[in-house]
Amino acid sequence: MDPIIFLLIVFLFSIAAGFLGSLLGLGGGVIIVPALTLLLHINIHFAVGASIISVIATSSGAASA
Repeated sequence: MDPIIFLLIVFLFSIAAGFLGSLLGLGGGVIIVPALTLLLHINIHFAVGASIISVIATSSGAASA
């Protein structure tokens, strides 16, 4: 798969996960990790790592405010 197309697909999944997560009161990682592993066939260790990085970034931004 072309890297630009892959980046666009992951971006769209992330937006959908953020919208659905905020609508349901869940974290986005609950939605994005299964999407990355089951739909895009990413290794689960990389998907969980991406989720942890996003949680750290969000928590750091909220803590600074």
